[in-house]
Amino acid sequence: MLKEYPKFKRGEIELFYNSLSKNEKELLSDYLEYRKARGITTEEKVKDIRRYWLHVRYILQKEFAGMNLKDLRGLLVIINNSHLSDDSKNSLKTDLKNLLKYSFQDWSSRFANLEDIKLISKPRRKRGLDHKNIFKKQDIEMLMKHETEMFWKAFLITQYEAGLRTKEVRFLRWEDIVFNADGDLSELNIYSTKTKEARVVYVKEATFYLQKLKEQQENTNQKGVYIFHSKHDLNQPIPKYNVAMWFRDLTKKALGRVGWCYILRHSRATELYTLSDEGKISEKTANRFMGHSKDMGDVYRKISPDKIKEMLKSQIYKLEDLPEEKKHELEKEINEIKKESVAQQDEITKLKSEVNKQRGMWDKFSEVNMVLEAIDKSEIMKAELKKYRESLPSNN
Repeated sequence: MLKEYPKFKRGEIELFYNSLSKNEKELLSDYLEYRKARGITTEEKVKDIRRYWLHVRYILQKEFAGMNLKDLRGLLVIINNSHLSDDSKNSLKTDLKNLLKYSFQDWSSRFANLEDIKLISKPRRKRGLDHKNIFKKQDIEMLMKHETEMFWKAFLITQYEAGLRTKEVRFLRWEDIVFNADGDLSELNIYSTKTKEARVVYVKEATFYLQKLKEQQENTNQKGVYIFHSKHDLNQPIPKYNVAMWFRDLTKKALGRVGWCYILRHSRATELYTLSDEGKISEKTANRFMGHSKDMGDVYRKISPDKIKEMLKSQIYKLEDLPEEKKHELEKEINEIKKESVAQQDEITKLKSEVNKQRGMWDKFSEVNMVLEAIDKSEIMKAELKKYRESLPSNN
């Protein structure tokens, strides 16, 4: 057995597979058929299971038939101390448990009821989230500007605007979309394999790109079941590795740093919760939009989608691919706002002028009043002086 989990180079694991005996290859093939019969439906997951099987076999350095409890415990130590993410470790352990149950009828007594295989209860992300890697709107606009393929433009803006998990975007079907369900808002029907719940989300800017992609795929006979399908099979979703490599290269070229697709969802969540803190939408609306599971908050099923629609309608992105009619509408809105602004400024100027006139009139009134008061005082003094003279004794 190896002492640590290897870092395989591209193609190395396939070379190892080719070195296996015919019997072991048949065992692997039978095991994959067994997993398909037990409910594995996607080719991607089958490839993951196959890869894990080969990794374990490579580390053991012997056939599975000779495996014992000591081997299992040594293997678990290597997995626990490996460079793999917590999620990958859990996936590998889960597949290992299934493999041992399938391969050994006496698995319970041979491997101590598999009690040593323990999953990480709170898996940590290998790449943490902080303000440095969260995408801002300007970043999204820059990424859209640098991307040239409509396929990837649509993928990017759909994931960001809808706040979807990468897997949810990859598994989107054309039948899941209702275009222009409410004006320029389109409806996406999402089923989360993580929370096992369905939800409806709305997109505005993504509508244009999704429609263009649909036209492109229909014109080139490339339209399949999935919107973002595999390059080799129209009825299979794009593999996650292809997505990861594309986004890594795009972010490095457009932003000068490497980014990961899942951060698009977290960036959208950050944006929505900021709006919630500012009182522009409720926290429940933000949670409902993101499709958070029950253990992350309240039950959000009764939230009206109108709140989400209002929020989307109020947001504007500077995307260069907008259709002419959309640009014209935005230009009209901007011109109307400018006209209103000018009219309001004119009104303010008039009010200032009126106030100054009133102030001038008041100043004149004050001056007249002072004169009148002076005259009144003068008349009083004359009357008093007359009385005083009259009171003086006569010389006669």
